[in-house]
Amino acid sequence: MTFSEGTLPAEAATAVDGRLHLAVHLPWYRSLPLSCLESLSVSLDGAPRRVERVEAAGFTGTVADAGGSEVWWDLRDPLRVVLDVPARHDDVHDVTVDLAVRVPYIEVLPGVPLVQRASARTTVTVR
Repeated sequence: MTFSEGTLPAEAATAVDGRLHLAVHLPWYRSLPLSCLESLSVSLDGAPRRVERVEAAGFTGTVADAGGSEVWWDLRDPLRVVLDVPARHDDVHDVTVDLAVRVPYIEVLPGVPLVQRASARTTVTVR
């Protein structure tokens, strides 16, 4: 089963302080703790890009820091993904986001939680 539709909408890209920000939605049907974010990678125009930080519900830090967060990623609110990429309004990019979130209440084997993997690709115009 995939929940990647809506993960990366076409209006996901914004320029903030000259950096590219992406609004990435949770690829699941319920909110999850941000600490369940297992991995996140972004490619821009076919090239991998460094994720500088993520921001959600008062949390700002690296993907690794999210593992120790007590913040929840509400499925109605996007995770703000800040890239180490210059951005200008009206730039157009092909973006691919690959992410994995652990679903702690569903076990695939005893003691092994489900990890939901999603890949979303779209063309964005920076707002």
